[in-house]
Amino acid sequence: MTRVALLSDIHGNLMALDAVLADIASRGPFDQVIVAGDLVWSGPWPAEVVDRVQALGATVIQGNTDAFFARTPEDTPFGKQQARFGEHLAWMQERLGEARSNYLANLPFSHRVSSASGHDLLVVHANPSDQEHDLRRTLTDAELDALLLVVDGREPDWQVLAFGHIHTPYQRVWRNRLLVDVASAGLPMDGDPRAAYATLTWDGRRWQAEHHRVAYSVPEVIHEMLYGGLPRGKHFAERLKLCGYPAPAPQAAFVLG
Repeated sequence: MTRVALLSDIHGNLMALDAVLADIASRGPFDQVIVAGDLVWSGPWPAEVVDRVQALGATVIQGNTDAFFARTPEDTPFGKQQARFGEHLAWMQERLGEARSNYLANLPFSHRVSSASGHDLLVVHANPSDQEHDLRRTLTDAELDALLLVVDGREPDWQVLAFGHIHTPYQRVWRNRLLVDVASAGLPMDGDPRAAYATLTWDGRRWQAEHHRVAYSVPEVIHEMLYGGLPRGKHFAERLKLCGYPAPAPQAAFVLG
């Protein structure tokens, strides 16, 4: 049997991370703990989150906002305002320091857990090709085919795909494969303010996934966002309080900042 704990999208929310890690410990032991990206952007405790994750000895992959630390304000990501991006990046870099910023900028794209031939678990941030195009629950099978089938329409070489990025937990079967959105530890977007993560178990025949929710003091995090110097702290505090996407629902990947 193989047991894996997966969390994603911490977004600098140290209190949510600590709550999730305590819950993981209570359900352990696990063969691997995997973090599927977006560790710090938009949250009040970037350095503390990186230090906590590194101390775990967990496997960590890069999210789209982690990749921001390989950029400069002159290289602002598409769809973001240069002034806002530059201010936020500078604030984060000041608190992270060079070593932590470089760590985020150089994280790997994906991680594979091999349990048996043809039954691999692949962990990515958004999808197996890039860090931006999201795998929303509402995608049709044809839309999933366009995102997940490899060159020449060949089937993927994994049995389970686990990911974050859109902050909403779900499971879905596609072409006899399991898709698992592990959701967000630090900024849930499904109307439930509790931190979210998932566990996956290989029982020798198949993978089974389970989502978990953990309560923590959201008001304390909101207070730190508002008064701790975080650029646009009010905006991010409102996102955390809403714990959902503003109407209308987003038609593209949700990017904080």
